[in-house]
Amino acid sequence: MSNDLAPLAPMPVHNNTEDPLWLALWSAYEPVITALRRIPLVTNVESGNAFAITAELTDGSHLWISSVEDLPMDPAVLEGFHVKRRHDDNPNIDEVLYDSTESGEQAEHGNNIVPLIQAITAFVTKRRLAPRVVDLISVRLRGVTARRLPLSKLLHGPLTDNGTALTEYANVVRAMAAKGWTCVHAQGGTDWPLTVWELNDEVGILYLASTGQVIV
Repeated sequence: MSNDLAPLAPMPVHNNTEDPLWLALWSAYEPVITALRRIPLVTNVESGNAFAITAELTDGSHLWISSVEDLPMDPAVLEGFHVKRRHDDNPNIDEVLYDSTESGEQAEHGNNIVPLIQAITAFVTKRRLAPRVVDLISVRLRGVTARRLPLSKLLHGPLTDNGTALTEYANVVRAMAAKGWTCVHAQGGTDWPLTVWELNDEVGILYLASTGQVIV
């Protein structure tokens, strides 16, 4: 299952999002849609000639998630999930990657959402068909001044590259040493460094902080 803390893919952009039928279908299958958006895939629902969930892939193809036929408006009468990868401009891309309907290879899972999302996640990860989720990292300084006042500074970031964050961290270390600060403790090595500094009764903790994630 996808990470619940991961950012959601954006909402689809079209004119149907205020349509009552579209809203009803979106609401009915919100658990599946939200899980897909956390992969993160831009997800939509088809409410025209067919009822289905669609999810955009990075190569221009998409997933088409239906059931034995269309998705029913009431998930309680769902007869399993049928997932295909399609491409509007390339009919050669037409493959089934998950089928938990009665005659499908994953029939034992039925309407269970967990194995559905696990299968889709594994498929798009192996094929590199999903956008990347990148950790954001900042260089921060926290401490106490000589007057016992709290000190908190964002020195660099948020940064999307761990190597850049480590370089900026090393630059700050050199700058603090040049200003007369003394490093009294160090841990984490070069992977996730943290150092404690002292100067004239002031104490500061310099560290790399994880500050969320972004979709790229």
